[in-house]
Amino acid sequence: MPSPTRPFKTLALLSALSLSLTNAFPAPEAATGTVTGLVIDPATSQPVEYAAVAVKPGTGGPAVATAATDAHGRFTCDNVPFGDYRLAYGRVGESSQETPAFTVDAAHRSADLGRLALGGDATLKLERMQVTAIKETFSNTIDRKTYNVGRDIQSTTGSASDLLQNVPSVSVDIEGNVSLRGSPDVLILINGKSSTLMGRNRAAVLEQLPADGIEKIEVITNPSAKYKPDGTAGIINLTMKHQQDPGYSVSVRASVGTARRANGSVTANFNPGRFNVFGTFGLRQDDRPRTNTDERTHLDTATNSLVSTSLHTVENSRPLTRLAQTGVDYKLSDDTKLGATFNYNYRDLLRHATETDISRNSAGAVTSDYDRVRTDPEFEKDVEFGATLQHTWPKTDHELNFEVQHGRTTEAEQNSYLNAYRTPATAATQDRKFVSNIEENTEALVEGVYVIDDSSKLETGYSWRLNKLDQDFASSLLDPVTGLWIPDVARSNRFLYDLGVHAVYATYGRSFGAFGVLGGLRFEHATLNTDQRTTHTVDQTVYARVYPTLHLNYNLTDEQQLQLNYSHRVHRPEGDDLNPYPEYQDPFNLHEGNPHLRPEEIHSVEAGYQFKRKETTFLAAAYYRYRYDSMTSVTRYIDATTLLTTRENLGSNISTGLELAATGTVAKTVSLNFSANLYCNEIDASNLGFSDRQSAFAWEAKLNANWSVTKSTLVQLNSNYSAKRLTPQGYRYPTYVLNLGLRHNFADKKTALILTASDLLDSLREHTLIDTPTLHDDSIRRRSARIFYAGFIYSFGKATKKKDDLQFDNQL
Repeated sequence: MPSPTRPFKTLALLSALSLSLTNAFPAPEAATGTVTGLVIDPATSQPVEYAAVAVKPGTGGPAVATAATDAHGRFTCDNVPFGDYRLAYGRVGESSQETPAFTVDAAHRSADLGRLALGGDATLKLERMQVTAIKETFSNTIDRKTYNVGRDIQSTTGSASDLLQNVPSVSVDIEGNVSLRGSPDVLILINGKSSTLMGRNRAAVLEQLPADGIEKIEVITNPSAKYKPDGTAGIINLTMKHQQDPGYSVSVRASVGTARRANGSVTANFNPGRFNVFGTFGLRQDDRPRTNTDERTHLDTATNSLVSTSLHTVENSRPLTRLAQTGVDYKLSDDTKLGATFNYNYRDLLRHATETDISRNSAGAVTSDYDRVRTDPEFEKDVEFGATLQHTWPKTDHELNFEVQHGRTTEAEQNSYLNAYRTPATAATQDRKFVSNIEENTEALVEGVYVIDDSSKLETGYSWRLNKLDQDFASSLLDPVTGLWIPDVARSNRFLYDLGVHAVYATYGRSFGAFGVLGGLRFEHATLNTDQRTTHTVDQTVYARVYPTLHLNYNLTDEQQLQLNYSHRVHRPEGDDLNPYPEYQDPFNLHEGNPHLRPEEIHSVEAGYQFKRKETTFLAAAYYRYRYDSMTSVTRYIDATTLLTTRENLGSNISTGLELAATGTVAKTVSLNFSANLYCNEIDASNLGFSDRQSAFAWEAKLNANWSVTKSTLVQLNSNYSAKRLTPQGYRYPTYVLNLGLRHNFADKKTALILTASDLLDSLREHTLIDTPTLHDDSIRRRSARIFYAGFIYSFGKATKKKDDLQFDNQL
């Protein structure tokens, strides 16, 4: 049996290694020096990323060195010749300002200019400055952590789900469901906004959304009151690539994989100056073989004896996805900008599955043995429109923003089943289930930003949203005598759901030297209407809540920062959670919602520490989350062979944990990115009839190693591990995966070759156990073995290009 301390020793060793990475061989001294500093926003005292800086001779003339600030607002200009200089700094394309004169000489080889606040009189235009900089893999600000995709060797052959596997504290299960710090209740935004693509079928969309279109991923565990409070675990924001540089650019990508997998995309933009047109079109052909083994033993209360059921499912589907994202930005003036976006996603597939079901009595004799063969052509279509208007007052930096968007998702399944019986030997039967889901989402937002002075800022806003869902289940049975399909009224139903939310919010940020504070308050009024048309059951729930947030940060030094934040958030039941009519997947498994389900609420507190020095970054965060009325799935037998899974509210759920992340380099050619999340869950499910309290410790870790073999060839090894996790009725077994990738950039600097291998150890699976006094259920879900991809990228045009990377396929 492995030592229980071994995981901690491994984590400690990896953390120490990441923190001790340094460059071992200094270069000979030359008549040059280094200029460093930190650019901040005086309104919030927060660092400014991508600000441009230029070291200019004190007597005038062109800049001798340029740079861009990193995510922490820091910059470094190396190889600055000895002399007298001034530093010009500001946001690219805007006016900047200059520092007082300083000297770089033998006695002052390192000129640290300290904290430089934006603002003041304009003295220099930076419109023609060209700056090249490499983004850090991780960056941390007062309310979010950012994972820059460009520093990960993965974004060409895979999907957004694959990419999320590499983000610290984020995990994706075999169905594509995303969890943050072990909780599946996470709000996923696209470009900071809600999207129809991330609705009820977001797992399927993320599995097909090309990773190469994502610029960065932001993880916000305690969002400010500016964001809607949905998602008790927090927010994951996918920032899509959006080229805005003057000129034009085109990027073509294509890759092929094992089992006839293939994907390709074309991304382009055109910006002659006053307007910018951008768009992406992609195709993705996937192959998704799956197997599921489920062994059940339960107590038959009618006979007071143990009976068992074995289910084995083999399934395959080949989804084909077409995705289009396009938009236009238009400058009415230097201060006013209009924007419009259009997103389209169409996915269709033909699913084939065979489920073998065998039931045995307490003596081990077979009482039932049959195959249920499923054929399911299905499709999903998402269409979304959006418009924005932004106005800025140049002398005060006040802002006024308007946004509106509308999206519609249409989903249809046509399930046909053939039941072939061996025991008892009876004639085969056939049944059908047609499913239609139509979801519409409309949102409108107006917000203002008022800059009070150089150290404080007020933001206010109002939003309205309406979510509507129409679910229709139509089942029928084949009459073996007449050959006609007879409606199965007992298994057919229609359910309507709509949720309207009005919200107002205000946040206030202020800096006091090295100390910064951002406080917020959000008030929401929600109206939920449900209509079960089949049973003529109509219900309405109206409630109001106040959601406070608070973020504090303190800069110990230019290299070290402390943070403390709090938020109150909510998880509202969705249509599937509330529909009380059972959904019949097969004779052994039923799913139904709970019309009495209450919203789940959470209080979350987090304290963090950050250290940054050159190539080394270390982040640590301790968190505490108290959830009440927590929603969970509960499975029970309702007769001798049938399991019913429904949704219930737990008494409470407490999570405490420690999150770690570190980056660094070894000998200049190898970079390491390490992250870990260690947490303890305590569940009170006594109100559901289970043991009073259950608690368990769990952890997960990720290690990413990049090796620059040459200046044009990069190799990456990526690994993920998740320890055993507690559930209300049992636990999930550990999971681990290892991936390998290579990228080679050719001499023309336009073409790149991509090779990836996913799940090298063939270890990816999901193993869960339900263990209660009346039920023991052991299930294992797997996908096909290792997946290999080969692809290329070709880019051309007259606009700045971003670094492109690889992506692995780790979906079960």
